Amino acid sequence: MATIIHSRAALGTVATPRPQTAGAAHAVKFTHVLSAGVAAGALLELGVLPAFAEIVDYKLVPEGNFGAVTCSGGIMTGELGADDDARVVGSELFSAATALDAVARPDKAAAYNVKSIDRDRGIGIAFSGAVTADAAKKLTLIVHYRQ
Repeated sequence: MATIIHSRAALGTVATPRPQTAGAAHAVKFTHVLSAGVAAGALLELGVLPAFAEIVDYKLVPEGNFGAVTCSGGIMTGELGADDDARVVGSELFSAATALDAVARPDKAAAYNVKSIDRDRGIGIAFSGAVTADAAKKLTLIVHYRQ
């Protein structure tokens, strides 16, 4: 049973920009401060891929010292914002060995092949180990998508 930590965007307390014009690209930054720490095996639902949107670019910007902890990242299963124990994080965006010591740029073609669907989906991060609490640690996911 993995603990799921939800960013404000995943909880819906911060609005996620939605594509309004077919073909127009939109950029959004999802940021989460890890001031409470993260247990080993926990998942962070960091961002939102809006309904009918397709990813055209992305990057992960870590700040602070994450030590040897790495991550994987991708589209989460299940309903956005839900605490369902069955939810998992895909690896469409980042492989399991993505270090959190520099900006992680696209390294997987699978992200560009995520099909648009008629509902919002979570974009999650799975950590390889525990992340200690530190208000200076944060993750920012910058995603460019289009309708």
